[in-house]
Amino acid sequence: MATEDKLREYLKRAIVELAEARQRLSDSDDRRHEPIAIVGMACRYPGGVTSPEDLWDLVTAGRDAIGEMPADRGWDVEGMYDPDPEAMGKSYTRHGGFLYDAADFDAAFFGMSPRTALATDPQHRLVLESSWEAFERAGIDPATLRGSRTGVYVGNMYSDYSTRFTDGAVPEGVEGTLLVSSAPSVLPGRVSYTFGLEGPSISVDTACSSSLVAVHLAVQALRRGECTMALAGGVTVMATPDSFVEFSRQRALSPDGRCKSFSADADGVSWAEGAGILLLERLSDARRNGRRVLAVIRGSAVNQDGASNGLTAPNGPAQEKVVEQALADSRLDTRDIDVVEAHGTGTRLGDPIEAGALLATYGQGRAKDRPLWLGSVKSNIGHTQAAAGVAGLIKMVQAMRHGVLPRTLHVDDATGQTGQGAPVDWQADGIRLLTGPRRWFREGHPRRAGVSSFGIGGTNAHVILEEAPEQPEPQSQAPAVTGAPHAWLLTARTATSLREQAARLHKLVSADPTLAPADVAHALASKRARFEHRAVVIGHDRETLLAGLDGHRQDEWITGTAPDRPRLAFLFTGQGGQRAGMGRELAAASPVFAAALDEVCAALDRYLDRPLREVMWAEPGTPDAALLNKTRYTQPALFAYEVAAYRLLESLGVTPDFVAGHSVGEFAAAHVSGVWSLADAARLIAARGRLMQALDVPGAMVAIEASVDEVRPGLTGQVGFAAVNGPAAVVVSGPEEATLAVGARWRELGRRTRRLPVSHAFHSPLMEPVLAAFEAELRTVLFTEPQLPAATNLGGDATWTDPAYWLDQIRHAVLFQPMIARLEADGVRAFLEVGPEAVLAGMAHDCVTGPDAVIVPLYRRQRSEPDSLVACLARVAVAGVPVDWAALSGGGTHVELPTYAFDRERFWLSSLSRTGDVAAAGLRGVGHPLLGAAVDLADDGTTILTGRLSAASAPWLSEHVMLGSAVLPGAALVDLVLDAGGRLGCDRIEEIMFEAPLILPAKGAVDVQVVIRHAEGPRQVRVYTRPADDPEGAWTRHVSGLVTAAPAATVAAWAGVWPPADAVPVAVDGGYERLADLGYEYGPTFQAVRALWRQGDDLLAEVAVDDDLDVTGYGLHPALFDAMFHPMLLAGGDAPGELRLPFEFRGVRLLAAGASRLRVRLTPIGADGCAIQAADDAGRPVFSMDSLRVRPVPVTALAASTGPVPHGVDWVEVSVTGGDGSGFAFLDPALLQSPDPLPGFVVATLTATSGNVPATVRELSTQALNLIQTWVAGERFSGSRLVFRTRVDDLAGAAVWGLVRAAQSEHPGRFVLLDAGPGFTAWDQVAAAVGAGESQLSVRDGAILVPRLARRPIQAPAELGSGTVLITGGTGALGALVARRLVERHGVRDLLLVSRRGLDAPGAGRLVSHLGSYGARVMVAACDVSDRDALAAALALIPADRPLTSVIHTAGVLDDATVEGLTPARLDTVLAPKADAAWYLHELTLAAPLAAFVLFSSLAGVLGNPGQGNYAGANVFLDALAAHRRKAGLPGVSIAWGLWDTESGMSGTLTEAETARLARSGIAPLSVEQGLDLLDAALGSPEPLVVAVRWDTAGLRARAEAGDLPPMARGLVRAPRRAVAGGPAGSTGSAPAGGLGDRLAGMTQADALRLLTDTVRVHVAAVLAHGSAASIGVDRAFNELGFDSLTAVELRNRLNAETGLLLPATLVFDHPTVNALTDYLFKSLAPATPSPEEMLRGALERVESMITAAAGDAIRNKVVAILQSGLNRFTAAAAPDDADDVADKIDSASDEEIFALIDNER
Repeated sequence: MATEDKLREYLKRAIVELAEARQRLSDSDDRRHEPIAIVGMACRYPGGVTSPEDLWDLVTAGRDAIGEMPADRGWDVEGMYDPDPEAMGKSYTRHGGFLYDAADFDAAFFGMSPRTALATDPQHRLVLESSWEAFERAGIDPATLRGSRTGVYVGNMYSDYSTRFTDGAVPEGVEGTLLVSSAPSVLPGRVSYTFGLEGPSISVDTACSSSLVAVHLAVQALRRGECTMALAGGVTVMATPDSFVEFSRQRALSPDGRCKSFSADADGVSWAEGAGILLLERLSDARRNGRRVLAVIRGSAVNQDGASNGLTAPNGPAQEKVVEQALADSRLDTRDIDVVEAHGTGTRLGDPIEAGALLATYGQGRAKDRPLWLGSVKSNIGHTQAAAGVAGLIKMVQAMRHGVLPRTLHVDDATGQTGQGAPVDWQADGIRLLTGPRRWFREGHPRRAGVSSFGIGGTNAHVILEEAPEQPEPQSQAPAVTGAPHAWLLTARTATSLREQAARLHKLVSADPTLAPADVAHALASKRARFEHRAVVIGHDRETLLAGLDGHRQDEWITGTAPDRPRLAFLFTGQGGQRAGMGRELAAASPVFAAALDEVCAALDRYLDRPLREVMWAEPGTPDAALLNKTRYTQPALFAYEVAAYRLLESLGVTPDFVAGHSVGEFAAAHVSGVWSLADAARLIAARGRLMQALDVPGAMVAIEASVDEVRPGLTGQVGFAAVNGPAAVVVSGPEEATLAVGARWRELGRRTRRLPVSHAFHSPLMEPVLAAFEAELRTVLFTEPQLPAATNLGGDATWTDPAYWLDQIRHAVLFQPMIARLEADGVRAFLEVGPEAVLAGMAHDCVTGPDAVIVPLYRRQRSEPDSLVACLARVAVAGVPVDWAALSGGGTHVELPTYAFDRERFWLSSLSRTGDVAAAGLRGVGHPLLGAAVDLADDGTTILTGRLSAASAPWLSEHVMLGSAVLPGAALVDLVLDAGGRLGCDRIEEIMFEAPLILPAKGAVDVQVVIRHAEGPRQVRVYTRPADDPEGAWTRHVSGLVTAAPAATVAAWAGVWPPADAVPVAVDGGYERLADLGYEYGPTFQAVRALWRQGDDLLAEVAVDDDLDVTGYGLHPALFDAMFHPMLLAGGDAPGELRLPFEFRGVRLLAAGASRLRVRLTPIGADGCAIQAADDAGRPVFSMDSLRVRPVPVTALAASTGPVPHGVDWVEVSVTGGDGSGFAFLDPALLQSPDPLPGFVVATLTATSGNVPATVRELSTQALNLIQTWVAGERFSGSRLVFRTRVDDLAGAAVWGLVRAAQSEHPGRFVLLDAGPGFTAWDQVAAAVGAGESQLSVRDGAILVPRLARRPIQAPAELGSGTVLITGGTGALGALVARRLVERHGVRDLLLVSRRGLDAPGAGRLVSHLGSYGARVMVAACDVSDRDALAAALALIPADRPLTSVIHTAGVLDDATVEGLTPARLDTVLAPKADAAWYLHELTLAAPLAAFVLFSSLAGVLGNPGQGNYAGANVFLDALAAHRRKAGLPGVSIAWGLWDTESGMSGTLTEAETARLARSGIAPLSVEQGLDLLDAALGSPEPLVVAVRWDTAGLRARAEAGDLPPMARGLVRAPRRAVAGGPAGSTGSAPAGGLGDRLAGMTQADALRLLTDTVRVHVAAVLAHGSAASIGVDRAFNELGFDSLTAVELRNRLNAETGLLLPATLVFDHPTVNALTDYLFKSLAPATPSPEEMLRGALERVESMITAAAGDAIRNKVVAILQSGLNRFTAAAAPDDADDVADKIDSASDEEIFALIDNER
């Protein structure tokens, strides 16, 4: 039985233990899978996104956040950008998603010095700010987490902010801190350090998956208990554009900078920046801590591609696995997920692979009505790299909270295949793209989403999100004081941030009328950290509070500065502070006050005849009300009120460090400090009042405005001091008559006196009768040590625990002033008067000595008690006293408050131009911020210093603006010369002349050279510049002079006393504003004159630059240097429109470097000069100049642009020898019909029968078009060139030249243009010139001339006359720009704008209004300019008193097509508004006194753009018309415009591929400003044709190297050297004719097809500006890839050059895929299979060569014998195929096999 019992007990115990073990395992498993709550989020993303709400607004609005590269990081965007994907060292996109304010940071907020902030990577700074915001959004004061186990996990993949500085190039100011301060590994540690967090701190770099991996690691750490909370996310800021260049080489970037996620049009990734941080906590902890849960992370997973198909290539199976692992971690199924926020970079490789992985996982087993929805935030903001995954998380959290799935942008058609090539049926395969927004319903389960992120190194991450569980709304608390006004407490580190905090709160509350003021107050009180700058806005309702927040009412705020928590003293009011009704309102409003008052009154009423409350609250005029001023009730009433008020303050968190009172007020103070119990205190205060009331000796008390020392001598024995209330405030007390007499004497002396309204002479000998009785009362109570420090009325040695003190306190004076002094000595800085009236506060103000003391009464008259209470609390709170505002306000419903308004400044470490290791190039580094290297020439000792100047690398340069142009300060040039000379021992500039101003380009840079010649004595120095993007451009000399060795330095005695005593100040306020009106537009950096004086004829000035301007490396920073000249301007009186700039310096000497502040003396020399001396603050000399001379500079001198210069067309003679024997024939119908072969050249002469010019233009153009189409369509003509013989000066025939030029571009080598008379016979010279590569010829005086583009000097603009200017197309984008330019820059005041729609044109009204604001009178007419009568009617509108003086013809239309697609109708469409209208304008204005006749032509006519034959013809007609007018003595200029920047609206709808094609052709886009500058130059052109284009020299050079540069452009770049044969593999030049065929000859068919396929794909990718060639599908139709007729022509021409074939223009349409085209090329190029005879002959030749190489006759004889034996066998067999077999065997045998055969035959 015992055994059974034991067994039973054992089994019971085992069952219990098993259950416990199971529970432990279950609990452990639950912990490993516990959902992780997201309790806070913060972010910064492109598009101005500064919060999760901003991000949500952006995606729901479908906004595109992509923009241009930042201009303030020192990036040479113009120099780096090239739309040609093949351009090395370039980026073919200049767009992305950028944080344009990434450099801005509130360093002081985070305790960083400016130096440290400058050295700290902006990514670190962004994470600091975002972490703070994440805490705030979670309602957590970060200070409360100091010392906590909070982890930090941050993804970060760039470190180029610091690594830009290598090879000793670290700036001095940050050397020793830069690398550590910017190391990625330090980033999370910096966050932990700043906030005092002691959990794990880990930096994560898995490239683009970094932030999601960081979140995964944080989730795991939280589940394992490694931390209690965690910050997790990622950040990316690109300090350099290297990643754009790097990925341009891989063709991985989207040309337009946009991620087209899962689109069939996807063309690459868009690089972007951002930061996103999540605050994570275990869900159970979050609930326990009362957090608001935004969403939960159910699970996550991370894996790796492993040994996949490429290190950087996405791997579909790995992506599938990571999804499955994340679902397993979440304990969910694929069908539980509603949506996936995809990686979705928009690459042709990655997106299909990701789509396939999603289809294989989430796409399986789903109901048809519940597909998985798919989207990507990258379509809005680009790929934010290390911050990308967390961006998707934040987006999906917001989507869950709003119940909406936002659309994905840029998806017209979804990608059609997976990464494995399988087709994707988006409707049937269980996944749908979010091409539009849709509501997100709960389908029987919480909303859930997957978020993916894949790193380029193969690390994949997937996170499963779930919407937050239902959360009870926080209980709304009742306010501690009902009816009290609401108090909104704002705090900040700076006054600027405080004002911004108020503005943000105002915006929030204004936008949401549902916000309750109490909830806002509660949130401000409980969810925000406290800082030193404070303000409280008080109001009873929303409207009052909002009005108080308004920036214009800041003077009504209660403000203060609280550097720390001040010591606080409560001052309890004494007799005289009572008032009727005191405490009634507080008792009604505050349960705490009411309960305390009830308790005190109950204790007192047992000693009083009337209930105390009835006396306190009696109606005025009643007997009870009169009792309040009787001391037996006054003293108990004060005690009761003050004790209740103390309890109320205590309940609101306001507790004193010291207590004190005035007279009877000390009783309340002593009680609350713990000296007596309430019962004992009530007994004593009631007894004191009763005994004093019983005294019947009349007495008086008088307050006197005088000091103790002044009053004491006049006092008698009867009258004494009752109180010392201040340094000049005493109270005397005693018998009535004597006391009043003392007061009267002081009143007679002019002092203020006042009799106090008291019933007795307190604190005088008259009180002695009560002492014995009161002593008896004191013996009945218990004294205990106070719990609060106290200051007594009777001196520092007195103590409240001594009963005798309370007797002395009745009789002796109240020493209030000394008591306040003792409190101050104990560190008290805040005093709060606890009493029903403000009595002590006023006295205390007179007593305190500290300037920052805060003195506040609890009650102020004219206010209710609750209002006064809140105002009192506000005043002590802004001083730093803690107040429980949350308890006061009540409320508690969640309010999403604005985050902290950081007071940011710019911190960006500017780098010198990145020149690489100049020493490795044999150069010297120079260390000057504007110079990069120096070299000494070996032959003559000349020293050259070089550098590159741009506003991007030194933004302050753009602040020196003269008459609207950014001009490099002459001071900068002098500083360069001083630096260069000083390196050679020539530290004095003997003389220097300024020859030309250097106008800085708004974009791009200029190269600079300082050249110093070798000489024994003074050395010549010159400074030159040229545009950095034009290496073929001419150098401009700006400065020339002499430098020499300097004599010993002099002293600067004049600067010893500053300013000198006799110096007269000169006002400088508003001075720079006045200078700006004159044209000297100095930016903030250059506004450095701080003070100005006159001393006789001299000017004295103090100049200084701001502390944040880095002067390191300069001898004298140009901003400071330039400011030394400003006193001449500030004290002078220049006339508007005329600037005086320095043009000659003599005797310049720099004596000390690195100054940032100077004392300057200017001594006049003549009318236009002065001498200058400068010294430092110690009076030591820094700079001297013997003389400076200035001269007026006209506006035109500063109007020159550093951008593109105008070009013209020169006809230059070409030397030719005899022809190549090609024949010539003259075109006639018989020749065309004849079947005979055509000669090498066929000459066509066009004739017209029409009478008027427009008809003749059409007739000749149509003839030419018919011939061109015939010539390119017939195979018979492929070997013959068609020569069009016309005359260049033939106006009607000029259009033919444009049309044929386009045909030449489309069909190279097929057409020739010849300008020759009818008697020309030297056809062999034509053949020779064509053989030399020329295609356009003109014969003059027997010489062959060819056209060449050449630079033209910039001319000052011509006057346009004082009358009306006509602009056709005047309301269009280009016409409007021209109109603005004429009015704003040229002073035109009368305009007639003509366009088809007139005032109905978009923007026409705004244009007229804008022009009118400048005083212009504008007429707008709707007119078809190709209608002569309508045009004449429009011209008739011009008033006679303002006649037509200028014509600008901008109108035109496009109708592009290759020559095969042109028709006479399409010719007419383009000719009418362009050519016809120009001719009609010419005819209709012949009698007008025109000053200008300007025609807007096009480079399409000069070069012959492919696909624009009609447009080219029309524009060459304009060129000819301008020349025609010049010959007739009329004004005329035709401007052949190049490409305008697409963002200017001038380039129509060019695609990125078309822009890239133009870049490859050597044409770069003009900015609006560059175009308008060229317009100005053209207006003054002495020639009739101006070519206004910005050349892409890299594209021109590439074409020159490839051999396809148009002959006309050969003068724009140097011809490349011919490469030697057998050059390096992989060279990019075009193959010679037939070269590819030769390579194919030695290949198998498979290898040949592979080579051809690769070749075709490379060219297709280049033509379409696609990513990599690998992204070109070999079976995808060309039209699906984006081919049109122009790209088809370009591909055909590229393949012509590559193969040597003459391929048809319809190539891509006849063979519409890569595979089809490859097969066609193979058949055209591959050699025919050799016959058996040819194969045998080849084999025998090989054997013969082997025999010849062998030594000795023995071997030769053996071989011959073998061959003879074989021949005998073959002959005997008589089998026709045997020879073939033997030949095959011999041909395929190796050398070893041949010799083995010989050995066997021995």
